[in-house]
Amino acid sequence: MPAVSGKKPRCIRAIDLGTSGAKSALVTTSGRVLGCEIEKFPLRLLPEGGAEQDPEDWWKAVVTSSRKILNRRLVPAEDIVAVSCTAQWSDTVPVGTKGKHLRNAIIWMDSRGSGYIEDITGGFLRIAGHGIGKLPKFIRLT
Repeated sequence: MPAVSGKKPRCIRAIDLGTSGAKSALVTTSGRVLGCEIEKFPLRLLPEGGAEQDPEDWWKAVVTSSRKILNRRLVPAEDIVAVSCTAQWSDTVPVGTKGKHLRNAIIWMDSRGSGYIEDITGGFLRIAGHGIGKLPKFIRLT
């Protein structure tokens, strides 16, 4: 890799845990993507709008994609100056007292509880779909 202004480029190890898989990349601090590896995992779509994933599949995919990108030796390890992680939002992972997940995660696209939304957020006068009388409690809780 060519040096920038006589210096070796510093890199960030980026990990993105998305709905379809784990992506691991090496990106220079100036934003150039040097390489990326993707490890997919299953999405379980269930009756009545269920959507779940096994957190163990997430971890295996992060480890596998990380090993693949690091094994490509795109930069020396000492040039990696940071690690950045992102993940899908609003997933629920029930965890036991020993720190292990108890069942599959209910992920952001699960709609089995959609029938309760009107009860929780509805009302006579609405702002952005939320009953105005329920907004103070929603804001306080979230």
